[in-house]
Amino acid sequence: MPKALISALLGLVLLPAPAFAWGFAAHRYITRRAIDLLPSEVKPFFLHFADEVVVRAIDPDLWRIAGWEDDPNHFLDFGIQEFGPYPFTALPRELGAAIEKFGMPMLKRNGLLPWREAEEFGNLRRAFEDFKRNGTFAPQNAVLFAAVAAHYVQDAHQPLHATNNFDGQLTKQNGVHARFETALFERFQSRMTINPSPPAPMKNPRDAAFDILLASHQLVQPLLDADKGAVAGKDAYDDDYFEKFFAKAKPILEGGAHHRRMGTGREAAAQDGDAPYGRESPLAVTASRNRDLGLGIWDSQISNLESRIPNPESRCSQSCAPGLYRSPG
Repeated sequence: MPKALISALLGLVLLPAPAFAWGFAAHRYITRRAIDLLPSEVKPFFLHFADEVVVRAIDPDLWRIAGWEDDPNHFLDFGIQEFGPYPFTALPRELGAAIEKFGMPMLKRNGLLPWREAEEFGNLRRAFEDFKRNGTFAPQNAVLFAAVAAHYVQDAHQPLHATNNFDGQLTKQNGVHARFETALFERFQSRMTINPSPPAPMKNPRDAAFDILLASHQLVQPLLDADKGAVAGKDAYDDDYFEKFFAKAKPILEGGAHHRRMGTGREAAAQDGDAPYGRESPLAVTASRNRDLGLGIWDSQISNLESRIPNPESRCSQSCAPGLYRSPG
């Protein structure tokens, strides 16, 4: 019986303030790469629903556009005084303890991403468990919650989602959020090499999200330095600026030999400030981590998902259960 099953995909954007995180092109690219990493036992299922997953990966951002209170779920503002110095242990990882210490209004202002990821991970687990009961909407729910849970994992890998200086507003670099996550990828995708490594199971989604955010936070200063250096002496963000920015930011996007192997946030804290992504980039690690998400959920009792792929005449062969869109509240 298969031991590894998965969820894979990543979503799209976010905006912990005025700009979306990871542009659409980058997210679609990573989503497809995540599907490529799936084990053979489940890959046919997600290939069948690939277009559906890609569409639903942006649901959390659509919820925001619709006016639902989802903004805090996309980021965590490491760097504020209340959380203390890196690795920000003044912020409890247990939600109840964090609420007791800081209050929910303060937490909402500064981000809830790790706890939201844990919530959606639970939804995804229950969706997979529903296969054992031959639940009518098990396939559709698995697709929806795989996309949604992956969305928040993706957001955690964007360095500017892990800092209170999320748009360079504290260093007079306003707009760097969109320049980094959208413009660089869309301009230079053909010049990038992104090779995710084999994944490992994600057993604790809350702690995994915290550790990803800690790793992302260590890339904030190099990213800001690259932006500042590229615009020096200029009064516009022209083609030359983007060439210079990309030259410096490329190792951050696709990985670099000078980075050490990614560890947990606590391990990273002991590495004297080295960026902990190792030879991998936020984009590569995110694709791999999305596949990890499913590996952490798979229960060997669940039936082979391939048997649940609808036939071409099925009402679900193209787009399933649009009514499953819901308010995250």
